[in-house]
Amino acid sequence: MNQPTLAELPVWQRIRRYAVPPAMIEAAATARADGDWRACCAAGRIDVDLDLAEVRRAHGARQADLIEADLAALAPDLLRWHLPRVLGGRTSLATHHDWLLSTRAGRIGADDAILVLRAPKTVDGSQRLRLEVRAGAEANPGWPDLPPVFWSTEHVDGLRAAYGGTPRRLPGFEADGSVRPFEAYPTRVDPADPATRAEVFDRLIAAGDPVGAWAAAGVDLDTTPPEGRRRNYLATALVELALPVGLAAELTRLRERYDLDRLVIRHDEQPTAEVRHEPHRVTARLLDYDRQHYHSPVLAGPVYQRPADLELIRHGLLDPAELHPLVREVLFPATPAAPARDRLDLRRDVPVRCRGEWHTLRHADGRLDPTSHPPEEVRREQLLGGLGGQVAGCLSAVAAWRGSTDHLPRPLKQLRRDVLLRIQHGGTAALAALLDAGLDPRMGDGRGGTLLHHVRSLDDAALVGRLADAGVPVDAQDRRNRTALHVATSDGGTPEMVRALLEAGADPTVQDENGYDPVEMAGFKVEMYEEDDEEPPGPRLILQILEEWTEQ
Repeated sequence: MNQPTLAELPVWQRIRRYAVPPAMIEAAATARADGDWRACCAAGRIDVDLDLAEVRRAHGARQADLIEADLAALAPDLLRWHLPRVLGGRTSLATHHDWLLSTRAGRIGADDAILVLRAPKTVDGSQRLRLEVRAGAEANPGWPDLPPVFWSTEHVDGLRAAYGGTPRRLPGFEADGSVRPFEAYPTRVDPADPATRAEVFDRLIAAGDPVGAWAAAGVDLDTTPPEGRRRNYLATALVELALPVGLAAELTRLRERYDLDRLVIRHDEQPTAEVRHEPHRVTARLLDYDRQHYHSPVLAGPVYQRPADLELIRHGLLDPAELHPLVREVLFPATPAAPARDRLDLRRDVPVRCRGEWHTLRHADGRLDPTSHPPEEVRREQLLGGLGGQVAGCLSAVAAWRGSTDHLPRPLKQLRRDVLLRIQHGGTAALAALLDAGLDPRMGDGRGGTLLHHVRSLDDAALVGRLADAGVPVDAQDRRNRTALHVATSDGGTPEMVRALLEAGADPTVQDENGYDPVEMAGFKVEMYEEDDEEPPGPRLILQILEEWTEQ
């Protein structure tokens, strides 16, 4: 009998390693201690698109005070920790998601103000989030209300209960915090030990009894299979769906807040089951395919998905000490914080087979050097390579590091992945720290691009000049013939980054593999957003900058 587990655990391990950098957690904690929610949001890479004075004018003083209370309680780093990810091998935030954030009790009316969090629109682009205020009447059924336990410093103490735990212990763990073997899970719920509810759920799921499992979690499940090909999909979803132990409490909260008595659970973005809060019980039924289900109110994924933190710890892929500090203090309060492990050490001595011998490549001090070859030989080999000749193993590896399709030794591949993940999730601070610590700025990204192709993740345009001054070619094209300007224009770059690339010498007339230049890409982006009521100012401003530049 195999224990049910969360899919893509190695990816979740990378998410926990990179997606919420220690520097972000520390900066956000400092800002919270100072009572500065704007600085806290800035530390958590959240753009705040709201004006409390305007909220007060449009919705009244009480609503403005409630929004300000939500902002004061918001921990952007804790929020990032719990937001869903796109997965499929990627650590990026799930795209095109909007979330309602509110700590208030009671009903939210049509005229009330509510915080809306907007996720990125591109998988590989910037991981910045955006906060704005909307009227309750504007709330979309597809915008889940994310329980405050996942983002509020005033409510995070409820995380243990949300995962089916008690003050004594968590499901799957003993009272001392050690992992409880799956074989020791009970087959019946012990009323004196509520954590057994989730354990019995897993035992029954593993035994092929989903009805009994959901009943143990307090939910009456109707498994009448819909017709067609969705049968196998739903069977898989039932195993991979988390522990619905908190459904009753969450449905009660949402009924009091929005007068909702039924919501949809999604798995892999597809409506999978409908849960209902009926008198004295919670019910669930599997859903057949129907486009209307995509327009039904949605339950927030973290409410019913398997807790990634507990799964990783249970499988030995994460130490409790490595949890987000606010999470660790609630789930494993006896565990001290881990020593900071984010110190950058980019020095690598990499063995390379070259002309029948083992040579060494050294990455340090902003360079990747073939230390086994004298400078004159390196220059001669580079000239030979430029003429189309075959170069030595060391020089071939250096070329691969800088973007060629030659073989790149595994240690350098690992370093490259580490660097790119740090930049994607840490932005400007991460790249600046990497360069200061000795990263070779001419490193390629494995797809033919340079570090300039990743400025969409940054918010400080000065780094564009720093990279260009360090010798990174501003018009280098990746394997799709896109320049950094193409990427910044089409994949979430800011107007400031586009202007910085142009000032560094980027050519706005270079065409990609489809024959489009950055100006045309910017035009397509504006057209795409014109179909969206929530058009941000960025795409239109980028197009304006490019058009003015080409007219000069």
